Amino acid sequence: MALKFIKIALIQVLLCLVIVSCNSDESNTKIIVNTYSVLDGDILKNGAILNINGVNTLNTFGIANQELYSNWNIRIVREFIGNLREQPISGYAIQDSQGNFLHSLQNIVDVNRLQNIVTILCPFGWVDEAGSQTLFTGLNPSDQQYYNLYKLKMKAIAEQFKDQPDVWLELWNEPYHFNNANGYSHQLWLNDQTDMVLNLRSVEGFNNIIVVPGNEQGQSEAAIIEKGADLLANTNNIVFDLHAYEKWLLTSTESEIKNRLFAIKAKNLSFIFGEVGVINSGELMPVEHFLNAVKITQTPTLAWLFNRNTNDQNSLLTNEGKENNTNNNNWGTTFKAFLNN
Repeated sequence: MALKFIKIALIQVLLCLVIVSCNSDESNTKIIVNTYSVLDGDILKNGAILNINGVNTLNTFGIANQELYSNWNIRIVREFIGNLREQPISGYAIQDSQGNFLHSLQNIVDVNRLQNIVTILCPFGWVDEAGSQTLFTGLNPSDQQYYNLYKLKMKAIAEQFKDQPDVWLELWNEPYHFNNANGYSHQLWLNDQTDMVLNLRSVEGFNNIIVVPGNEQGQSEAAIIEKGADLLANTNNIVFDLHAYEKWLLTSTESEIKNRLFAIKAKNLSFIFGEVGVINSGELMPVEHFLNAVKITQTPTLAWLFNRNTNDQNSLLTNEGKENNTNNNNWGTTFKAFLNN
């Protein structure tokens, strides 16, 4: 334990704010960006242990009112990329083959950075040249016919953000079957994640944090516990991502959740909950026991979803931008209180 804190102290001495250039077409202004890294299972900001919570967003479709972020105490956002192939990386918004106007990733990051918010960029789907969308959830990444094109686009994103360490790249949203069907194995998970990680690390100078999903559509920590150390042997600055739905909220008590989290921490593996919501594929789920557990274990947690939609039970906001408590276990008020406590 003493060695761990000596390492952190040395990093605090050596790391400082780095000056990078904002690469968006609209601005070449020099800006100061905080440094983020991973050491011995901890996420560090400028060398100090970091614990932040936040939300998932849909800013590619239209950048949200950022004033709300401050009111909710949002410190990290995970950005939905539903059309990875056509998603603009920098520059102006474009209209894609499905008719959606997509804002550039750099513009989204620039707005988040003004409030000192970390941005996780995560691909959720691919749209082919005919305009047909395939969502990534539940799929084996390397089995997809567009896999090599996926890797090329992810490398282009890494090239854009390699000097912007407050931008973390997630490999894939919720890979592999919910019940480990379709040829799944932990070795497949390791092979795929290693290939996708090394694809990004092949970009010279890209040392940003990479977010690696768990198995069973992101809800299981089994592959992370069994194979996570093997993945870390080939790279650094890795944060694992779990999603809390049925397999956490319906089958575990607060004590059992804490035990599961401590088991991951005992492996010196850094992880977050990239999603938690009150509804997924079935019934409305309780969430307060889970939020208590992640608060006690200081596990960074992001809600699904920071969006204005009164009729969406997972939406944190009403159409008017207030806390959404409509038939959802008071999800809006509950998660806002979590963020502010």
